[in-house]
Amino acid sequence: MYSLLVLRNRRCHMGFINTDYWRHNRNIYLTIEYIGLLSITVTYGCSQRRAESLSEGDFRKLQLTGGSTMIVSLPKTWVKGNRLDKGDVVSIEELASGDLRISPMQGKDAKTCVSIDCCSLTVGLVDLLIGAYLSGTNTIEVNCDQKIPRSVRNNIRDFLRDTRGMEIEDDTEKLIRIVSILNPSELRLQVSINRMYILISSLVNDAFEVLNGEDIDLLSDIQDRERQIDARRLLVERQVASALKNPSVEKKLKVDRYTAMEHANIARVLERMGDHAARLAVLVRDNSHLIQSKPSELPLLAIPTWAQALKTLVHNMYTKDVNIIHEAKTSLVALMAEIETSESDLWTGRKSAERLFCEFQISESIRRLCAYGINFAEALLNMLMHERLESV
Repeated sequence: MYSLLVLRNRRCHMGFINTDYWRHNRNIYLTIEYIGLLSITVTYGCSQRRAESLSEGDFRKLQLTGGSTMIVSLPKTWVKGNRLDKGDVVSIEELASGDLRISPMQGKDAKTCVSIDCCSLTVGLVDLLIGAYLSGTNTIEVNCDQKIPRSVRNNIRDFLRDTRGMEIEDDTEKLIRIVSILNPSELRLQVSINRMYILISSLVNDAFEVLNGEDIDLLSDIQDRERQIDARRLLVERQVASALKNPSVEKKLKVDRYTAMEHANIARVLERMGDHAARLAVLVRDNSHLIQSKPSELPLLAIPTWAQALKTLVHNMYTKDVNIIHEAKTSLVALMAEIETSESDLWTGRKSAERLFCEFQISESIRRLCAYGINFAEALLNMLMHERLESV
C-alpha cells in the first residue's frame, strides 16, 4: 500500500493506491503545482481528464520501478530555477493538511522588493507602505525623480514607528530604501498575541483603577499603548503572509496555513478590542469628574468578569480545553446581555446630558469588549476543531 496525497479543488484529502491496482490502471496522473517561489505540491488524479479538471498545473504520470517503488518526475523549469542537479537532495514533507510538499534543501529564499514612486502620489503613501509591509516583502524602495519632499520623509518616519522590524538602509535625495531586519520565523505568532492581550488588559485595568481613586497619571500613555497593539497586529499579518508564501517560514513557526490565518483573525479581533480599550481609557481620563457610575454596578462591574474571561481564553491557546473556552464564551454572552439591559436603564434617570452621554459611551465600549471576546473564543474553537481533523 502506497500513500498518496490528494488535492481536490484546493481541499486536501489523503488517498491510497495499491501497486496491483496501478498495474491494471496505467492512466494515473499526478499534477504539479507551484507553492510560493521555491516549493511545489503534488496532486493525485485518477486519469488525465480527471487531473485536468483538478488543476491547471503540470501533469506527471506515476512510474513503477523495481516492482515496488513509485516515482514521479519533477518540472524541468522548477529544477533549473532552484539550480538543482543530479544527486542533489530535496525535502519531501507530508503536511498536517494532507499535502505533500517538495522543497530544495539548498539555496536561499527568494528576496522580494516593492518600489513606490512618491512623486506620483498626492496622498496615501502610508497606506501603500503598510500594504507593502503586510505583503511580506524584504525591501521597500521609495523613489522620486526630484528631491524627496519633507512630507514624504515624515510619512516614512511614521511608518517605521508604527511597524516592527523595518529600518532605513539607504537614504539619498531621490531614494529611500527600507529593509526588513526581522526574520519572520524568529518570533512565534503566540508571542505577539500575548503582548496584545497584556496591553489591552493594562489599558482597561488602569482605567478601572482610576475610577476607583488611583492617580490619573496611570493613563498618561494611552496613545503609545494603542500604537503598540496596532503594530503587533501588523506584524502578525506580515508573518502570516510570509508563511503562506514560504513553506520554510510556515514550518519554523510550527503552524499550518489554516492555523496561521486564524492567528491573523485573532490579531484583528484583539486590535478592535484594543481600540475600545483605548477609547474607554480616554473617556475615563478626560471625564473622570463627570462619571458617577459605581464599580459595584454595571457596566463597571463587568470589567473584572471580562478580564478573567479574556485571561482564560489566552491561557487556553496553550492548554486547549474546549469546555473551558466555551464556558468563557458563554459568560461573555450573558455579560453582554446584562450590559445591554443596564443601558436601557441609563435613560430613565434624571442626569445631565453630558454625564449621560459619557456613561453611555463607557458602557458601549465595555459591551464591545465583551463582543470581541466572544469573537476571540469562536476563532479559538475553530482552531481547536481544525486540529482534530482526521482522514477517513
